[in-house]
This record gives sequence, structure tokens and C-alpha cells, in this order.
Amino acid sequence: MKVVGFVGSPRKGGNTDTLVEQVLAGAADADHQTEKIYLADYALTPIDPVYGEEANWTDPRQGVADQLIDKIVAADAVVIGTPVYWFSVSGLLKLFIDRWALYQRSGQRLRDLTSGKKLVVVAAMADNDTDYLKAVLAPLHYTAKWLKMQWAGEVIATGVSDPGDVEQRPDLLADARAIGQSL
Repeated sequence: MKVVGFVGSPRKGGNTDTLVEQVLAGAADADHQTEKIYLADYALTPIDPVYGEEANWTDPRQGVADQLIDKIVAADAVVIGTPVYWFSVSGLLKLFIDRWALYQRSGQRLRDLTSGKKLVVVAAMADNDTDYLKAVLAPLHYTAKWLKMQWAGEVIATGVSDPGDVEQRPDLLADARAIGQSL
């Protein structure tokens, strides 16, 4: 099995990165091949508006995103990690997910190529109030449903803002690793 993890935080070594790394370490424990990608290392741009059935689903700026999306298509499981910024996923992750709409290979759209793949979501947030997590997770749940992916679990870290905070939470690290092992 191949597991690819995307870190949607600009902070390498931060809490989101650490939790994604733990999920991937758990997957490696189960003898799965893993890869971690930092979205901040890529020039992702907003998509142009696309309207109606006759829309031209091409965008000359799609190339970078397509290279990353190819990794989703080649994987059996995907880990998406994001810090919670202003009650939502990070801008980096949102730019990447928006680009999924334009992906095509041999006449097939991403939805045709992701059926049955597993999705794990990691979210790290400074706040301890989890009331608005529904707003953060809902778009990711709907994305999984639309892409016919299996929701394989989530790791939610609350009260973590400074780099290294999550490392003081062995329960979260263990949960993340266990999800990776279960893939």
C-alpha cells in the first residue's frame, strides 16, 4: 500500500507536520510505502472560474497541482494535514483542493480515479473550543464523499499553537500513529 501525506501548513516541524509524520510513521510500521509533501514548497494558484457543462476545463497554471494530484491517484491512502486558520482549513490546502476540480487523465476526472482510496484528516488548532470543528471538517467530509473515498479517520489536536506543543501530547501522537497503522 502507498500512503501520501500532504502538509497544508507553512510551518515545517510544526504541530500539523508532526501529526502527519506520526500517521505516516504508523503506516510505515504496517510496511506501507509513505511520502510526505509540503504544499508550501509548491506555487499553487487560485483557479479561474469555471461555469456550465461547456466550460473549458483547462488552465495553463494547473501543471504544478497536477503533479501533486498524480500522487493522490497513485496512492491507496491520502493524509491531509491542516492547521485551523480562521475556522477553516489553511489557504495552502484550500488552493490545492480547489485545483482538484481541473484534474483529468485520459479523459477521466479525479472522482473517477479516487474511488475506494482512504482519507485521513489531521487538524491542529490553538483554540480548545471544538464547537466550530464541524465547519472545518464538513468540506473535507463532502470532498471524500464526492471523490468516493473512504473516511479512514481524523486526528484533531486542540490547544496547540507553538511549535512542539503537540509533542507534549503523547495521546495525540499515539492516536495519529494508530490511524496510520490501521490503513
